[in-house]
Amino acid sequence: MIDLPRPYETRLVPQVVRELALPLLAICLLVVFCAPVALEAKGASFSPDVLVLVLSGMGPFDQVSINYTSALPEQEALKDIDALARETSWLVRDTKVTTAGSSTPGARPTTSSVFRTPPLPSSRDGTLPLEPFVSVLRRFPSIEVDYLVASQFAFRGLKEFENEWVKIDLKQSGNSYLYRVRVKDKGFRRLGLPLVQPRPAAPRRAGTPAGARVLIIIGLAIAAAAVVYLAAARLSRARRSGD
Repeated sequence: MIDLPRPYETRLVPQVVRELALPLLAICLLVVFCAPVALEAKGASFSPDVLVLVLSGMGPFDQVSINYTSALPEQEALKDIDALARETSWLVRDTKVTTAGSSTPGARPTTSSVFRTPPLPSSRDGTLPLEPFVSVLRRFPSIEVDYLVASQFAFRGLKEFENEWVKIDLKQSGNSYLYRVRVKDKGFRRLGLPLVQPRPAAPRRAGTPAGARVLIIIGLAIAAAAVVYLAAARLSRARRSGD
């Protein structure tokens, strides 16, 4: 017997450091202390057009920040928050919109909005709401939604999803749950995203090829003919011995 080498696989995990500039110093400090690794491990192939940060577990309210990569009119940023509130019935308070420049040469001004709302993660189910952000911000081709959960949280939510409208992947690091969303077609009205990861469908058994079925039928026919022949021969010998 010839020993064949066992298959193996090599996993490459590229990590690229990318800084995130937030308009509010409080959010910057909380992000740095709560999840420094999550903000650094970004793939170079994904550059979001809008970044949503949800800081949860630091008090009775979650703090949500929506950060755009360009300057937007204040009314447009407020319209996004109003759409979130209408779609989810979240209690939104302490809303603020800011547009600030950057000290980096050639950098464009960016707009950010921030508001507070009751806790969004479900500690009972271990899920994180994602669809409201995707639905409201679907005009942007790429979206990141980063949940920083400071309290104890047993995650059992959605990890990946793809259909004709969107492609979603989750990058988890410590207490950070970062969803990367690519909007393939913004024409949808409602995605119907599952809150938990759907179980993979059981693999379907492949049918027997037609050629194999023919061979099986021929084999069964030969076996049946052999049985009939042996039975007839045995009966003939029994008759002759009886005579």
